[in-house]
Amino acid sequence: MSLTHTGNEFINVRDGSYQWVWLDHYRLAAVDDQDALAAMIDHELFGDNHAGGDPGDDPTRHGPYWRDRVRTADYEPVPAEAAESVLRTWAVTPPAEVLDDLHATYRRLHAAERVYRLRDLGTEAQHDWGWVLDSFEEFVLIGPGTLTVVIAGSD
Repeated sequence: MSLTHTGNEFINVRDGSYQWVWLDHYRLAAVDDQDALAAMIDHELFGDNHAGGDPGDDPTRHGPYWRDRVRTADYEPVPAEAAESVLRTWAVTPPAEVLDDLHATYRRLHAAERVYRLRDLGTEAQHDWGWVLDSFEEFVLIGPGTLTVVIAGSD
């Protein structure tokens, strides 16, 4: 099982509320989705609190959660339409200058063969200052030879 990071994108949706979308792109050689999700969780860049700093520099946290509390079973398959609806609702009325980037993200959702959503892990999985993220939505897009993590958050 091989997962190689190929790049990332940052979309600053709204400056005042620090609302953003982060995309991590990987090249994937996996037998099945569970292997791909396990490799993603094990990847060094998964250790990211998404509240400042660089990807991979917080190995014990992932978003608002303790990293060791995130399991492959916490990712639930969802239709691309449902994922897009969550992101559109989350973004409310984005400024015109980011619409193209958001539409490109929606197109990625629909181009993926499978989409998974990280379920809300609750306060028992939240790390000591995970509350700083007002919102945190995570989707994993799997296609032929690719895996993309889409995180929408605000802090």
